[in-house]
Amino acid sequence: MNIDIMLDLETTGVSSGCCILSIGACSLDEKYTFYKKINLDTCYREKLKDSPGTMAWWHKQSAAARMEAFSGTEDIVSVLGEFSDWFKRIERAEQSDAFIWGNGADFDLPILKGAYEAVGMEEPWKPYNGRCYRTLKNLPENKQIVADKFEGMKHSALDDAVHQTRHMRKILRSRKQIEMF
Repeated sequence: MNIDIMLDLETTGVSSGCCILSIGACSLDEKYTFYKKINLDTCYREKLKDSPGTMAWWHKQSAAARMEAFSGTEDIVSVLGEFSDWFKRIERAEQSDAFIWGNGADFDLPILKGAYEAVGMEEPWKPYNGRCYRTLKNLPENKQIVADKFEGMKHSALDDAVHQTRHMRKILRSRKQIEMF
């Protein structure tokens, strides 16, 4: 059986080539988590960019969310390497491929893949193992399945990933696609 991992990014743009502020990830069973905050200057060094619209959006968020998002101290190259190692360790521990889920076919996975390309690294997931949580939750038969109350801080990549994971688990349970949760 494959393992599912929910990914969430906080970024300064909405397309491949934008800066990544933080990476949060959580396995469907919440056994494995990953969270790292990236120093924005290290993104600029790798020629990643900001989007004026996204930066304006960040200015409308709470001071706590902005502080959390923009207080990263880690180098993007190191974080991408750590994420790859974490991802591959899970696959080895579970003895299976991992499916990686993003919130939008056009957001998390393409942006993270673009960052890997910008620094000359390969993304750790197989190209056919990407999945879209936004598509799953918006299927007509799933729209009535409401996510539980958010716990943590919105726009913290790990808190968002955990919240999305719990909602996805609820959807899959209702569809009797998983029975172990």
